[in-house]
Amino acid sequence: MKAQFHLPLATYPDASSFSLLQNAVAVSLHQKAGLTASIPLVRIEPFQPRFPSLLDVDKMRAEAERLSKDNGTVLGQTLHDYAKKAEVEVEIQPFDAREPFVAQTLAELSRVYDLSILEASVLMRPLIESVLFESGRPLLLFPPDNFCGRIDAVAVAWDGGATVARALAGARFLLERVSRVVLISVTDDKQIDERSRDHLAAALRKAGLAVDVAAVQAKGDSPASVIQAAALEHKADLLVAGAFGHSRLREFLLGGVTRSLLTHLEMPTLLCH
Repeated sequence: MKAQFHLPLATYPDASSFSLLQNAVAVSLHQKAGLTASIPLVRIEPFQPRFPSLLDVDKMRAEAERLSKDNGTVLGQTLHDYAKKAEVEVEIQPFDAREPFVAQTLAELSRVYDLSILEASVLMRPLIESVLFESGRPLLLFPPDNFCGRIDAVAVAWDGGATVARALAGARFLLERVSRVVLISVTDDKQIDERSRDHLAAALRKAGLAVDVAAVQAKGDSPASVIQAAALEHKADLLVAGAFGHSRLREFLLGGVTRSLLTHLEMPTLLCH
């Protein structure tokens, strides 16, 4: 069955980057997947100031909606051009969405696809968190630079928890195309179930993959940066990690590794909550 990828795009107040479009096309090409882009045409509810104001709120609202439409047009045409050049099947779906429900709507649209594709940045964090925690599907997150699209080696941030187990399940169709996996555990961050890790390694080897196991220590550094450094050292093309957090209290309960990955990403990472 052909995988179907989803590209939820932002058009207001900031637009998604062209590098995200290129990365989405590249990974879709190499995974032989279809790609659907959802482009919101943002609508802003009329607002009447409680007190007299010199601001022309109707004009500001119209300008904001026009900016969203213009950004959507440019993103759609650019994506079409990239996909045509790469001979990737792409479907572009503009839709009306009212603020402040744009991110929520994009998360709901993401539920019918195998995974969604976004780019890590502080500006896009509300959209990233919405898709990650509310779609129920894996999220493939890219750093803000170009990616070749080929995934041959995968690193797994393994701590024995249920979230990374779900992430591995979500990454199964990607793992079917790789030849090598490295299981990375940060041993001084939390207790690691080594027996569970060894069982996973044995299961992956039975599936025909070459498997390495790497135990690293954070030594006071961010576990997320240590995991990514180890993954890059092992020449992994993709990192698979679980995402810990709660949709209503993200700022308080978002896991430290997850929080760091959302804003300080060094390599393509598949997250699943």
